[in-house]
Amino acid sequence: MKYRNIILLFCFIILTNCSKDSNNSISESEQRIEIPLSNVDYSSMDNWAFHPNKPTFLTNYNLDIAVIDENLQIENTIPIVNNAYTNTGIDVFFVHPTVLTQNEIPEYIEIQDQPELLITGTIVTQGALLSKYGRLFAPRYRQSTGKTYRPETDKEIQASIIAASYSDVKAAFLDYLNNHNNGNKIIIAGHSQGSYLLAMLLRDVIDTDENLRSKLITAALAGMDYLYASENSYLGGWWQNIPLCTTTNECGCVHNWTSFDKSQSLPEIDYAMPQFNPYLINSGLVYRTFNESEDWFIQDFSFYDTQTQPLRYYIVPDTNYNLSAGNNFIAFDNLYNVRHKRDGLTKVALSIAHNPEVNDMRPNDLANEVFHPNYSDWGYHIKDYHIYLWALMQQIDLKINNCQ
Repeated sequence: MKYRNIILLFCFIILTNCSKDSNNSISESEQRIEIPLSNVDYSSMDNWAFHPNKPTFLTNYNLDIAVIDENLQIENTIPIVNNAYTNTGIDVFFVHPTVLTQNEIPEYIEIQDQPELLITGTIVTQGALLSKYGRLFAPRYRQSTGKTYRPETDKEIQASIIAASYSDVKAAFLDYLNNHNNGNKIIIAGHSQGSYLLAMLLRDVIDTDENLRSKLITAALAGMDYLYASENSYLGGWWQNIPLCTTTNECGCVHNWTSFDKSQSLPEIDYAMPQFNPYLINSGLVYRTFNESEDWFIQDFSFYDTQTQPLRYYIVPDTNYNLSAGNNFIAFDNLYNVRHKRDGLTKVALSIAHNPEVNDMRPNDLANEVFHPNYSDWGYHIKDYHIYLWALMQQIDLKINNCQ
């Protein structure tokens, strides 16, 4: 039975009103839940989208990137070695974003009821190129629906649903850590819901463990807004000891970014996000509560700063364009401009502007995003990894030499 149904049944039995107002009778410091043990068996390869012990098409997948010029010709090819099944001494643990057809009520969806092909495709689109660094571990998990993250969802119900999703990610990571890590360095990466769950994993499992922190090359958490710290600080918000990256070669830090069009107004705070849920905070999945009068929101500015500059290598799969002469990925260099934009203490993002050459024939891959129902609140959310992936990889290359 889903957590939502369990909670509603409990409310009925004790004749308690479980609306948002019912939480007012409990002090915020007392609002907590027990984090459940996952019921997913991660020794079974059925519960992994990608795993070194699970042969898939990624085994021999071509990761080379064809750079397409303004005349739609291949300017050059960037070779990327596929180490998804090779032990390089570095492993990549990737958690995918929400990939569901169900979205009607707040709940989590069982793994067998999820679209497997869409999930594997999404992971390849966003995370496959990170396989240049080493073996790829990408679990499936009981995803929470989008409605779970809506403001109208009761905070306790939200926390219980998210905790179930998180318990799977934690169980998968512990299975990897106990059975496959063997002392390797770790890159943690995810997007959207995957990033939020990984943020909880960083706090719950890694943040207070000095040995695990020493293994962490970086955590790339895209599409997760409202990271906070004391004003002018980059440490001590969601995590106590793990900082946001402030230099390109820094190890053991978090890369975090969201992407908006240059013309967009950045949104107000959405308190429906997990880092503002007192039940999750008090249950140990967030270090401390956001202080609106003393904190600011922060994102990664270590590669692109406040000055407008060309975006290097916007990377997309070639399936929609057929421009690469056989490569699976293409890149458009200098097709967009980018800068780190801040509009006050609580509004910060990557600002993107389409900037083609005269008679430029390259497609604007971002054009249709303006029609997405979440565009006004989340901008180019779906394209976060395409926008920043090259910058991320350039920084990981530097970190690897510095993290040994």
